[in-house]
Amino acid sequence: MHSLPRARRLRPALTRLPRAVRTRLRPGRTAIVMITTTVVLAAATVVVAYIRTPVPTQPQDGVTDQGSAVYYADGRTPLFRLGANRENVRHDQIPDRLRWAVLSAEDRGFYGGHGVSPSGTFRALWNNASGGDTQGGSTITQQLARNYFKGLSRDRTMHRKVKEIFIAMKLDRNRGKDEILDLYLNTIYFGRQTSGAQAAARAYFDKDVWQLDTAECALLGAMIQRPAYFRTQGDGPAARALRARWKYVLDGMVSMGRLSRAEADRQRFPRTQDEWTGVGLSGQDLLVRHRVEEELASVGIPMDGVVNGRLKIYTGLDQRWMRQAEQAMRAADEPRWPGTVHAGLVAVDSRTGAVRALYGGDPKRSQIDSVFAPVAQAGSTFKPYVLAAALRKRLSVRTRVSGRSPQKFAPNGDVTPMTAPGYKVENDEEIGSLGAMDLVKATALSVNTGYVKAALKTGIPDVLETARLLGVPASALAPFRGQAGVALGTPDVAAVTQAAGYAAFANGGTAVVPHLVTRVVDAHGRRVPLPWDRPGRRVLDPEQAAQAAYALRATVRSGTGTRAALPDRETAGKTGTTEHNRAAWFVGFVPQVSTAVVIGNAKAAPLRDLPGFAGTVAGENLPATIWQSFMDKASRDLPALPFPEPAFSGAAANWVDADPAKQNRSGQTPGEPKPGGRDGGSPSTTPSPAVPPELARRKAAKAKAGATPDPSTTSR
Repeated sequence: MHSLPRARRLRPALTRLPRAVRTRLRPGRTAIVMITTTVVLAAATVVVAYIRTPVPTQPQDGVTDQGSAVYYADGRTPLFRLGANRENVRHDQIPDRLRWAVLSAEDRGFYGGHGVSPSGTFRALWNNASGGDTQGGSTITQQLARNYFKGLSRDRTMHRKVKEIFIAMKLDRNRGKDEILDLYLNTIYFGRQTSGAQAAARAYFDKDVWQLDTAECALLGAMIQRPAYFRTQGDGPAARALRARWKYVLDGMVSMGRLSRAEADRQRFPRTQDEWTGVGLSGQDLLVRHRVEEELASVGIPMDGVVNGRLKIYTGLDQRWMRQAEQAMRAADEPRWPGTVHAGLVAVDSRTGAVRALYGGDPKRSQIDSVFAPVAQAGSTFKPYVLAAALRKRLSVRTRVSGRSPQKFAPNGDVTPMTAPGYKVENDEEIGSLGAMDLVKATALSVNTGYVKAALKTGIPDVLETARLLGVPASALAPFRGQAGVALGTPDVAAVTQAAGYAAFANGGTAVVPHLVTRVVDAHGRRVPLPWDRPGRRVLDPEQAAQAAYALRATVRSGTGTRAALPDRETAGKTGTTEHNRAAWFVGFVPQVSTAVVIGNAKAAPLRDLPGFAGTVAGENLPATIWQSFMDKASRDLPALPFPEPAFSGAAANWVDADPAKQNRSGQTPGEPKPGGRDGGSPSTTPSPAVPPELARRKAAKAKAGATPDPSTTSR
């Protein structure tokens, strides 16, 4: 009996237990079996899921994009990036102090772990189950799995979190720790629209990553936690939170044995540069970005080759000049002008054509491009092209014209009776009817009758061709073939076209192509050739350019452009006001820079009583004032160079109507006033740019009284 197996001996005893007790024991055994089965199945599921999780190899779309950087003229200060703000660096370019700072901030057990933190993972899973943050507790390897490789969605689910853990474990087994950390440091977001440590070092400290000191490395490590919230400057909550996180990083480096306590205590919170937003400071970022894209496309670099092309794109824009351009326009109250008023300012390097500064209007007021788009007729700022054409025909600024007004001209330039067919021209009422004068005075006073005469005698085709050679688009000139009115500026032109056209008068006669992009370097360090790098076409010889500049200097010294005069150097330029005062210009230059200011009304109405300016806008007032305000500051960066003085040799100095058969014995063309003005007298033998005293007094009185010019004038 006692030799029976124990189970057999116990069975009768169990059967003798009360039924209620036997009933309670069976479910307990069943529960154990069920729990065991569930655990085994769960473990098997986890193992199968882990085995079926592939080793990640492919990065997410866009995560490796490095974009292309666009820089100011200094070659270091970024304007903006086209594409991702990322620049990969090699392992040996990343300093160890940055590695340990980042590990101190994000994953102190990185080198001793297996890619996943058990406590952090449990916390993340618990948070997920309870509706908390699924991102908490992630190691650097998990962050890389989530942010770099394909295969994970952005869903806040348990399934995604588990898959993230599996991928991190696979990464840890198949890639070296240094490789994982390098990928992380070249990928992670640091704030200020930067991904990767190199872009962040540039954005925060204007340094390369290998130049960062310990305090700066600790700051970058601290930024990773809350890059959109933290602030590096000020004393607000976000700034205080960042300082606390920065100290946490330093303390962690000490606890990890990577920094001594004494060295950590010596660290001071680093100074960062202001967060740059490029020309967005002046609201011109979209205008500049669009123009850069257009110029790159014009040289065969499409946008899909830019956004991940790792190009370095350099412009001629001067950051300080950009601010000064905005200041000049804001001082005129431009942001409060009506949306139908289009205003722009652009400065061009007279030697190269590179745009140094621009302002296309307050984008909150108007989205119209008032710099590169033709928003207004040229008005009398077209007259220098007539002068250039006459000079190319071997005439001289000493050549004399009649300032009598009104006059009517036949197609060949002959004066006809007012009752006969012809083109009737009048001067501005402030100028009125004048006598004979040379082209210097005709330029200074913007004499319409004299300039139409000069254009007709030079030949309208020659005027149009000269304007084209100096940069005015042929499409803008084509509608005015054979029309004498082109001399008074009927074509619509862009402000940048005018600034570049006048640059030839400043540089000795060579046409320039206006451009923003000055240099493009590809990912391999090779320079991309640009068409405007080639020498420009010579349109005027140095003597002709000097004579044109001489006449335009007279405009500022004693003509319609006196408000544009600079205090420390001589200036040349030309005012322009279109019919009915719908547009007003001042285009002027010093030897190094040519700048244009335009104000145009899209409505068929005069520019009158703008906020900040009472009266009617004309080239001689508001545009000239804005031009002077900008150039007075910008030119302080430039030496005060003299203009070349013309020799006045080898060119005709007689009447523009040089045919002897049309002149009487005194040298006077029939039907024109006697040389020397209303009172007769002999022709002057030297250019005489001075404004007649009575005209100067009349202009001064009207300016003081705020009188409105006659809107019926054609151009001045």
